[in-house]
Amino acid sequence: MRQVSQRASRKPTRGGVPNVLFGRLSLEEAPGDLIGLAELLTVLFPWGSLLRAVAAPDVGLRKIAAIGKRGGRVHFLYCYGSRESAALGLPELGGSHALIHLENGYAAAGLQVEARYAAPEDVALVESTWAKKLAFSPSARTFIEIRGTIQA
Repeated sequence: MRQVSQRASRKPTRGGVPNVLFGRLSLEEAPGDLIGLAELLTVLFPWGSLLRAVAAPDVGLRKIAAIGKRGGRVHFLYCYGSRESAALGLPELGGSHALIHLENGYAAAGLQVEARYAAPEDVALVESTWAKKLAFSPSARTFIEIRGTIQA
C-alpha cells in the first residue's frame, strides 16, 4: 500500500489523485467512521473473511457497501479454488446460475452489479505482482469480476 499511496500523492499531471484515501480496516469493524464516504470501492484478490463477504454475499457485504456513497461504483475481482471453497464454506462456481445467485446477493446488500467469469489473461492485466502469480498459477482457480453501483 505504501508504493501505491506514494504514486497517488504525486501531482495530478504525474498520475496523482488529489482525493484518495488509503487505509486498513477489518471487516468486523466496518464501516466505522467511513460510512458513506467512498465514491469507488475496489477489492482485489481478498482472502479470509473479506473473500467470504464478496463470494458468499451476507452481512459482511452490507458492511462493505455501507462505506460507499449512493451512486458510487464498485469493482471486485477475486478468485478461489476447491481448497478455499472447502475451508471457507464458499459456494461452488460454474455456470450462469452461480453468477445470477451472486448478483441477487449483491442486490440484497444494496449493490446493483454485473458478475462475470474472468479469464486468467484478464487478471494478468491488473498491475500487481500478486495478480500475475494468480493468473499464471498452475492451481485451478475460478476468477470472478463484479462491477456495478451502490444503490443503498
